[in-house]
Amino acid sequence: MRFTVDTQEMNSAISTVIKALPSKSSMAILEGIYIEARESDVLLKCTDLSLQIETVIGAIIEYEGKTVIPGRVFSDMMRKMPGETTSFDFEDKKVIIKSGRAKTAMKTENSDDYHDMPKVKNTTSFSIETSKFRNMIKQCIFATAQDDTKPILTGVLLEVEKDSLTMVALDGYRLAMRKESISKCTGEEKVVIPYKSLLEIGKTLTDGEEEITINISKTSVNIDLGYTVVTTRLLEGDFIKYKNILPSSHLTRVRLKREELAQSIERVSIISREEKTNLISLSFENDMLTITANSELGRSNEEIEADIIGEDIKIAFNSKYMSDVVKSLDDEEIYLEMNNNISPCIIKPTEGDKFYYLVLPVRHFSE
Repeated sequence: MRFTVDTQEMNSAISTVIKALPSKSSMAILEGIYIEARESDVLLKCTDLSLQIETVIGAIIEYEGKTVIPGRVFSDMMRKMPGETTSFDFEDKKVIIKSGRAKTAMKTENSDDYHDMPKVKNTTSFSIETSKFRNMIKQCIFATAQDDTKPILTGVLLEVEKDSLTMVALDGYRLAMRKESISKCTGEEKVVIPYKSLLEIGKTLTDGEEEITINISKTSVNIDLGYTVVTTRLLEGDFIKYKNILPSSHLTRVRLKREELAQSIERVSIISREEKTNLISLSFENDMLTITANSELGRSNEEIEADIIGEDIKIAFNSKYMSDVVKSLDDEEIYLEMNNNISPCIIKPTEGDKFYYLVLPVRHFSE
């Protein structure tokens, strides 16, 4: 096998696939990057058998073939290559890599021993704009549970309907829900994608308007980005029936400028950051929101204007849970809906229903 590639393109491809490279594996060959030179391009692939990422770059192919190169060393070495192009010459279980005046010889492994994830078959598929799917991940994934008490909550629910996709994550303290329109949908499906896989998918996506195709089977999801394909296993089990915990009414609705709220929470919560509960108090009264934090270090408070409809209310939260929501959004204004100081706070858009967040309050707050 012999080929030449653009050095920058090769480094970009490596940085894409290496997200699925395991740091340690019971199968040592999976710690390598699979490389296959084909008629006019080179395929690179990594997998930990739960997540698989493969991508293709253009190349000048002299001889076709395939092999596996030690992943971390190859990645580190390629980043240092000085030339605009890099050539690869494989023979006798080694590769000679040349770029500019640099020359490196590395051992390779037999590609026949490499393990692929199973192909995604008998699928439900749909298409969605890349930027929409990327934003859904960004605005939802932070609410995923970080412990294994309920393993299904360490993933994110995808609900596929005829013309819409709903993404839901919850960890027992908050719920995040995002909805977007889709096209070319072939059926309805509900699946749960592991946090790590969805996080790496989000890093792979761009902000472009082009559409990607997502294929879902009973055991895995395949995301076709064109030159890059990501495959992930699904979590087994039934996701919590989250619709049963959503409040059906509210006594207080508050309209706020989102960025102003986010910055105020961030400033005020500095004083309580070292406390385990990280509490802030939100007091809504006379069209004004007062945000307060207390700790052994002192006290901080800030006022911002608010359009309050309904009863005045004082309620306390873990500041991180509120901050995660408002910082992830792009809307200029948002609604906060509440019933009392022990029931959830709902965060909604002022128009439409593209997002819905539920944050549980903290029952006690000491002045």
